[in-house]
Amino acid sequence: MKEPFPFQGRSSGVNALRSAIGYICAVLFAWLAAQLTLHIPALQGTPVALNFLVVAGITTFFGPGPGIVSVVATAVLFYDWFLLPSSHSDFAPGVLIRTALILSIGFLIVFFFDSLRNRGIRLRSALSSLSEHADTLAQAQQGSNSAAWVINVKDRSIQWAQGGAEILGRSFQEVTTLDALIHLVSPDDRAGVERLAESAIRTGMPFQSQFRISLPNGEIRWLEARGTPSPTDSHWRGVVMDITARKNAEIAILRSEKLAAIGRLSATVAHEINNPLEAATNLIYLASLDTAMSGEARAYLADAELELRRLANIARHTLTFARTRSAGGSAEVGPIIESVVAMFQARCNSRGGRVHYDATVNTKVDVPPDELRQILTNLLSNACDALVGGEGLVDVTLSSDGQTAAVIIRDSGVGIPTENVERIFDPFFTTKDDVGTGIGLWITRELVEKNGGTITVMAGDQAIPFSTCFRVEFPVARNSV
Repeated sequence: MKEPFPFQGRSSGVNALRSAIGYICAVLFAWLAAQLTLHIPALQGTPVALNFLVVAGITTFFGPGPGIVSVVATAVLFYDWFLLPSSHSDFAPGVLIRTALILSIGFLIVFFFDSLRNRGIRLRSALSSLSEHADTLAQAQQGSNSAAWVINVKDRSIQWAQGGAEILGRSFQEVTTLDALIHLVSPDDRAGVERLAESAIRTGMPFQSQFRISLPNGEIRWLEARGTPSPTDSHWRGVVMDITARKNAEIAILRSEKLAAIGRLSATVAHEINNPLEAATNLIYLASLDTAMSGEARAYLADAELELRRLANIARHTLTFARTRSAGGSAEVGPIIESVVAMFQARCNSRGGRVHYDATVNTKVDVPPDELRQILTNLLSNACDALVGGEGLVDVTLSSDGQTAAVIIRDSGVGIPTENVERIFDPFFTTKDDVGTGIGLWITRELVEKNGGTITVMAGDQAIPFSTCFRVEFPVARNSV
């Protein structure tokens, strides 16, 4: 509890000094006030007014003890200096009555101002406690990345507690109504939040809702709002918390569980298909021994055998999630691109499109040939699937600056929505609901990064005159000519 007097201290020595000063001032100021009243004619019309002001001041600053002393000193001084000289007796009834009246009024002044003093002390203490609670609330909001609020149901206005974390990405002065807050909610979640808020206001039941908002910089955050109605008025009180980290952790756990399940399944699939693959390979070998077979048919069988071997490699490695680096090796990029383009040309033609590739340069990169082929196959497969209409084009280019080899695959297909660009490399995310599994581009990025490369994507205005553009870069092999 804070005292108004500047000499207030914690130790008993300081308190004793303060009390002593208070009693001295009580007598001294009462004497000075009486002297002024005695020598200034204007004060003699109300002879005790100045002394009563002294009593009020002494009580306010020093407490009731010095105030009582000031009252007694005033009564004694006025009895001796003002009342006795005009009286014929020391104990005249008039003198005693006036002295008693001075004492009574003085004690009332002491009681009144001591009461005001105590109220002031309690008020300052309450304000101090309120300030401490506000600081604690602000620290709690910052620590929990949340913001407390109060909503007036009648006018739908929002008051935000001071010190709240700016989880909305903008000043709280910009969000002063419930409608303004709901407007920030992602369109996919907005209808549900509005319905829940209106139902809670109508029924008076506590509510809890999770939703996404978009920050001015485009970042998406997950928030959770909780609120309860006030039992005494039309206000709701609650808090909004940023739960983005928790949501990301939940998504990561769910994704890891899916990947683990796929990993177990892939091991079974790889084991089960190895036998028929081996049988098919043997049959192709036996068929190739037929001396009556044409050269063109032998070429087709050779290509089929190559693709079966690649399928066997994919079965062993693509869907294993504890990926170890393969035995290594380098690959000539140009011939692999030509073979993959040739494989997809008929598929694109069937969709009314074509694949264009000019083999103007060639280079070698430190990527196993089967993994480079898988990367290009995944990208060209997606590009062909995106073609619509009768004039679609998939353009493939290869360039090198001597340090880096870049393969660019562009298509004029349906394109990728802007909101999905940053998610296309996530496992199990797909825009091809009928045939997509959502792991092709994820595997592609894993293979690219495992071999020291980078993969980027551009869509929409960034890819004009095409709709989508993938760029894959690898360091040129050290022994490349």
